Amino acid sequence: MTIQAQILGLLQDLRDSRGLGIVFVTHDLGIVGQICDEIAVMYAGRIVETGPVGAVLDAPRHPYTAALLASAIDVDNADRAPQAIPGEVPDPLRLPPGCPFQPRCPIAQPDCAAGPVPLRSIGPGRSAACLHYDALVAGPPGAAPAEPDHG
Repeated sequence: MTIQAQILGLLQDLRDSRGLGIVFVTHDLGIVGQICDEIAVMYAGRIVETGPVGAVLDAPRHPYTAALLASAIDVDNADRAPQAIPGEVPDPLRLPPGCPFQPRCPIAQPDCAAGPVPLRSIGPGRSAACLHYDALVAGPPGAAPAEPDHG
């Protein structure tokens, strides 16, 4: 962990001192939250959500992003157990029709399998490849609706 922190610090120093842009590929959302300004979440080789890191991590607008966050260990909340993402990752040579996440998606509807689901703007600086992202905004049944994120 010490070496990781030193390398990340070096990358941040180089970025800041030289005005560099860095493309950082990782599964570690904690690191993303520390050093990145923007995020692109990928599933099955396709970008499914983009936006400012804080906005995406605080209020995901694609079910895979939400599931990925729920599957992470929350060191600030020891009572919350990580949630496994149900189903299996699809074979990249045999992706399901429509949204590649729809066989595993808790909010999938028949139209999710009808055809390609493009990445589209859902607000300033935010994009998602989800036909029903508004169901994520509403939250789980019985929960108070979340405020839409527009920035």
